[in-house]
Amino acid sequence: MSHNARVEELSDSSDPDEVDPAAIEDSKAAANSIMNPANVPAQAGAQTSGPSIDPEEIKGWHCLYPLYFDSKRTRAEGRRVGNELAVENPLAREICDAVRPLGLRLAFEAGKMHPRDWSNPGRVRVRLVDNGRPISRDVRNKHHLYIKVAQYLKANPANEETPMRLRIPGMPPPTKPPPPPAIPRGWKMSTILPHHSPAISGGGVSENLFKDMMAEMQGQGDEGGSGSVANAKGKKDKKKGKN
Repeated sequence: MSHNARVEELSDSSDPDEVDPAAIEDSKAAANSIMNPANVPAQAGAQTSGPSIDPEEIKGWHCLYPLYFDSKRTRAEGRRVGNELAVENPLAREICDAVRPLGLRLAFEAGKMHPRDWSNPGRVRVRLVDNGRPISRDVRNKHHLYIKVAQYLKANPANEETPMRLRIPGMPPPTKPPPPPAIPRGWKMSTILPHHSPAISGGGVSENLFKDMMAEMQGQGDEGGSGSVANAKGKKDKKKGKN
């Protein structure tokens, strides 16, 4: 089953700013939220609840990816908070819960993912400033936002039941927690992932992925590509035999 999750290319210029999910029970919170996770579409794209929002408008909002809070990652690999605030198995759905009490408008995009974290889809956009000024007195800048979200995630760690909270229209609601993904040795992946993760819906990742790719490439080469290397070696061996 394909859920059309999209990997986004990032640059520092797009990063005031990086980038979904579940029902918002509080009607007041729903009116203040750009996208109600209960209405998250199967394909990428933010839907809204409360006041309508031009999709172009949210492009300037700050983005939050689970990767930013992942204790398995280093700063160089995309983590944005210190080790003491990083958590295992961060999920975009829980980032929504972390942002909502801060009084900031948010948009959840279930199908978007960080290019370094393809297995953990979901991005949250947050309207942090208005005309260059912070909207909330409780959040001074994006780094302060990272800390606030990290503190929430730290106090509310994900467990195997957490992915059950996410509902995506177009997908049947999960009846049981998703199984942990098959993680090849040396790969950094969360063990708890949303049920629309490519690592789950695609059956995980083969530990022999690169070997399989090389074997396939070699098989194609035997028809006239890399197979010519073997043929050349055979000719050299024959010459040695004659000598």
